[in-house]
Amino acid sequence: MAAADPARPDDEPARTLEPVTVRRAGPGDAAALTRLRRGMLQAMGVPRADEDDWQATCTRWFTERLAAGTVVAFVVDGDLGDGTTGPVACAVGDFQDHAPEPWNPSGRRGHVFNVSTEPAYRRRGYARATVMALMTWFHDETEVTRVGLSATPDGRAMYEHLGFAEPFGRELVWRIAR
Repeated sequence: MAAADPARPDDEPARTLEPVTVRRAGPGDAAALTRLRRGMLQAMGVPRADEDDWQATCTRWFTERLAAGTVVAFVVDGDLGDGTTGPVACAVGDFQDHAPEPWNPSGRRGHVFNVSTEPAYRRRGYARATVMALMTWFHDETEVTRVGLSATPDGRAMYEHLGFAEPFGRELVWRIAR
């Protein structure tokens, strides 16, 4: 009998995981990362997610930061439906500088965001594979001692299974309408 997958509710069908090839994204993947971000935001019900203005700005943002190395992304490629191949899943990470702490002398913290998979490619382990690649990068190639993320209800079990947990304190956010 196979072990239960703690990241899968009992009423969901089991998935068959095939080997997944993950690669580090470059500046040329910026438009695809924006496309995946738009899909993620739409799925979350974020207003105006389909508007063009923020997407052009977002693509420039990814291009500049991927080139500078201040943002790192890992992707899984697949068929895009237009005869081309490109990213169909991604996980992105960056840094946040904070004051040093006893357990984090550099003060630098990692942040995971933009974990998104095209609907036709879900339930194949692509999100998990890209997040794990990002976690390996944070562990092996940076000095961070803490990596945070915001989880949707659908993704929370996967993140907890990968070792993410509630922080010591509860972060509160003040949103400024502009």
